[in-house]
Amino acid sequence: MDLLYVENPPGLQILHCLKSSTRGGESLFSDALRAVKEIKEARPDHYSTLKVFPVTYKYHNNHQWYQQTRPHIETSTSPHEIQTNSVPTNPESPPLEPSIKAVNWSPPFQAPFLVNIGGFSITDSMFRMGQNQDQADEFRDYFDAIKHFKRLVEAEEGVLERKLEPGTAVIFDNRRIAHARRAFEDAGGERWLRGAYVDTDAFRSRLRVLSEETK
Repeated sequence: MDLLYVENPPGLQILHCLKSSTRGGESLFSDALRAVKEIKEARPDHYSTLKVFPVTYKYHNNHQWYQQTRPHIETSTSPHEIQTNSVPTNPESPPLEPSIKAVNWSPPFQAPFLVNIGGFSITDSMFRMGQNQDQADEFRDYFDAIKHFKRLVEAEEGVLERKLEPGTAVIFDNRRIAHARRAFEDAGGERWLRGAYVDTDAFRSRLRVLSEETK
C-alpha cells in the first residue's frame, strides 16, 4: 500500500503503463484482506496482535517528514460504518468483513519502532537480560504474527502477476491490495509507469452522482 505515512491514505491507486520494452518488471498484486481472513481463522491470536500493535510508517526526504503510526489491521467501530463507507469492489471479490476497515502493509516505508511506544521502551537489553518480560513477549508475539502474515501475502497462489503493456492502466483499492514488481533489466529498453491516487470520498461522491443520474 502507498502513503501510509499520511493521516488519510488514498483509497484508490491508478498505475498507467506508458512504456514497457524491458525484460522483467511484471506487476504483482495480492489481496491483503484474504491474508487477514486466513490468519484470523488459523491463528486468532496473531489476528488480535496485528489489530493492536502500533507500527510507524515514515517518509523523510527532500526536506519533508511525514509519519503516522497505525496497526496492520484497522477495524471499524460498527458494521454500519463499513457498510456505508467501504469502497465498492468487483462483484466477484469477497466483500469486506464488517469488522475490518483497512489493511496496512508497506514494508519499504516501515520506520524503526518508536521508543516508549505502547508505554514501554524498545531496547535489545530487555531481550538479552530478561527484563520487562511482558513487553519482550509482546514483541515476540508481534514478530511471529507478522512473519505469518508476510507468508500469506506473498504466497504464490494468492498473487496475481501481469506484465503491463503500454496503454494499460490498472486501478485497485490502496487500503486492501498490496502491490510490487519483479526486477527488470534497464539495458536496451524502457519502463515508464505513471501513478495517481483518488481520494475515497471523491470516488464515493462521483459514484453516488452517477448512480443517481442513471436511475
